[in-house]
Amino acid sequence: MTTRCLAAGFLIVAALPLVVEAEASTSRWSPFVEAEASTSRWPDGGRPFRVDASPGRQTPTPAWLDRLSAWLELVNGHRPGRLDMAARMAGFSTEGDLQAAVSDYLNLVVILRRELGRPGRQGSVVYNETSIAFADLRALLALTDEEAAAGNANRMLLKAATLHADVAMLVVPTLPGRVGCSARGTVLVQDGNRVGSGCVCFHWTIARALVDGVKPEPARDPGARLWYQATITWLLAANDFANADLHVTHAQLVLPGDAVIRYLHGRYHEAFASPLIQPAARESGADVRGAKVHLEEAADHYRRALRENPRFVEARVHRGFVLLELSHEGEAVSELRRAVAEAQGAQLRYYAELFLGRAEAATGNAAAARGRFERAAGLYPKAQSPRLALALLARDRAGRDRARRDMQDVLSLPAAEREWSDPWWDYIGWQNRDAESLRAELYRLVAPEASR
Repeated sequence: MTTRCLAAGFLIVAALPLVVEAEASTSRWSPFVEAEASTSRWPDGGRPFRVDASPGRQTPTPAWLDRLSAWLELVNGHRPGRLDMAARMAGFSTEGDLQAAVSDYLNLVVILRRELGRPGRQGSVVYNETSIAFADLRALLALTDEEAAAGNANRMLLKAATLHADVAMLVVPTLPGRVGCSARGTVLVQDGNRVGSGCVCFHWTIARALVDGVKPEPARDPGARLWYQATITWLLAANDFANADLHVTHAQLVLPGDAVIRYLHGRYHEAFASPLIQPAARESGADVRGAKVHLEEAADHYRRALRENPRFVEARVHRGFVLLELSHEGEAVSELRRAVAEAQGAQLRYYAELFLGRAEAATGNAAAARGRFERAAGLYPKAQSPRLALALLARDRAGRDRARRDMQDVLSLPAAEREWSDPWWDYIGWQNRDAESLRAELYRLVAPEASR
């Protein structure tokens, strides 16, 4: 079933399930796959890890090292963007094992950097009650000679974070039960109704911890910024607002001056304010703030994004629409007039023209409103929204005959849904840089050899 509702002259349609966060669940999933490595194996072909031992005695590999070694094999064996065996193995691994392996890796990176900055460093370091030859840290961390000499683990951190993001995006949705899920519950929403439960995936938490380890800081690393932009865009496009909530909030903390992150944060709140989500969110208790609060949050994030980048036209179009929803029509006219003048691409121009037409009508400028709606209709001749808006405008301003003619234009459009071509229906999930192109750029960055 698809719900249609008329809102300020535009038709809103939603058919895809949405995911919003609910109260924490007490259920836990039972992990059933453990790391199977019994000896240390190095993906880069480096020499095996050695621990100090008495002459003639063989010391078994520590359990923490087996766990770390197995995780590194998955990181190096995964081809970004592919549903391969490494991603599947990581998907079935336990949350505890993965968190422990990542913690060990991050700690050892800190030790490497600390020792490099110490003038009289020793030939070995002690970690987890184990003596490690400093010369072996490079192989232990799967770094190149140049990276180890500089204490730079950023490549591996982003590569590992991308593995866990791929697990969250590609693997966990296919796994049985609550494998890959944290204890926090979610609500599945379709057409404003609660239709089931979903998953807050712990792989996102692990991935964020890895990106946090990027030095000198994530905000100064283009790869970290791209990683967040690509993954947040994917979550919003997938309507996964439960996982997007923590993700975009954390991104805002580590990338405070990033206009794109600000824009995506605004997109999250704008989507959450829509009538597609609000009824079920209120009914389930997943959100009690209401649409107005989310719209105000969205408007503020868009304003901050534009302060960082005044040429960010897409943020300006969205801010104009949100201002309309908040009944700030005068501000919306100002924003949208500038957006119309700067918008590139048919779909973004369509939104700008459509919303400016609505803003002009709300401020009493009927002639300007009609011109904007006609321009929108010219961009997408089979779109219903601008023609319906023209009919409503004529009903209010020009009398029944004009309204009847405009409404006939709406009724003469193709009846079959497959022939509809109205970008308004995609407004919540659409953006100029789509999720797939951003992910492809990220994959080329973290694994350039795989893209050749």
